[in-house]
Amino acid sequence: MATSAWMHGNSAMRLTEGLVSVLKEHRPEYLSEVLANYREHGVFSSQGASDVAGLVGFSNAKLSSSKTRFEGLCLLSMLVKDSSSDLFQQHCLSWLRSLQQVIQSQAPPQTIQLAVNILKDLLQYSCQLAELAREVGLNSILGILTSLLGLKTECELAAMEGMKACMIYYPRACGSLKNKLGAYFLSKMDSTSRKTQEVACQGYGHLPCLGGLADRSLGTGRAEGWTNQIQCLLASANGILAQIYQGSETDEAVQYRGPGVELPFPYLDQTDPLLFLQLQHRYTAVCLAIKHTFRADPASAVHLPVRPILNLLCRALAVNSKSINLTAEGSLRLLVLPSVHISTLEVLAELIT
Repeated sequence: MATSAWMHGNSAMRLTEGLVSVLKEHRPEYLSEVLANYREHGVFSSQGASDVAGLVGFSNAKLSSSKTRFEGLCLLSMLVKDSSSDLFQQHCLSWLRSLQQVIQSQAPPQTIQLAVNILKDLLQYSCQLAELAREVGLNSILGILTSLLGLKTECELAAMEGMKACMIYYPRACGSLKNKLGAYFLSKMDSTSRKTQEVACQGYGHLPCLGGLADRSLGTGRAEGWTNQIQCLLASANGILAQIYQGSETDEAVQYRGPGVELPFPYLDQTDPLLFLQLQHRYTAVCLAIKHTFRADPASAVHLPVRPILNLLCRALAVNSKSINLTAEGSLRLLVLPSVHISTLEVLAELIT
């Protein structure tokens, strides 16, 4: 920050105005570079209280208008990263309200994505400050989640990233919306976009970590929920395998007999010529969800149903090209077999890890 020595009130405002003139061009390909250049001047850390307040007010003014909202968000992203602890605690709740208003405004996807990126920073920093975290958990999280759940389809990736941040940093506050979040992530796990599917499975994997504000035996509930989710995913994976492998398994194939209930995925048309590709895609999603549930930390000891997991892995890998009769639908079963095996081996690798 070589230039920070000369950066005082008027100079800082001039520099900020120069930044805003660039931001008005809406050229996202230059965004990260110009913001990095601006931050290099150390504008916030070198200012007095009145000058910093002016920059905060400048950002708020930009956020209040739909025409300048994007510039306001860019300034806010730096305020969040560079502000002092006192300044952050003073403005955090109002910044969260501003972000929620941006999300509710159904702004363009680029603007929504930027708002969610800032939201992730705000939640990460605020959860480390006990008193502020309590206020955020009580007054902000449910409203933000509700707004994210209402976003249009073209913003679904940003929406899920925002939801996931709420779940990671404020798991207890998200408890009352657990079912809605689960239904949303489940509806996106069939997405043909690999990125969307991956993020949906990551979010689904965090569901057992959520708890209600009034939960007293929170650790026990999370542990049971974690194991139950694994069992339901195992039931779903076995159900999908039964459809893909129909007529190709030996009589010794191990069937799932655990307590899990198959997930309520949307119905697939059994006469669709691409049914096997859809089943393969869904099996991939379930395996991803198993992997991410393994990675989730329910903050208590959990029971890992090792035998049912190993049974699934053995069942999936027991069928090979020689097991499949290539008449009728056999060629389609053979077509999806490598993907089924790869997804299965990824679960095995995660289990070992």
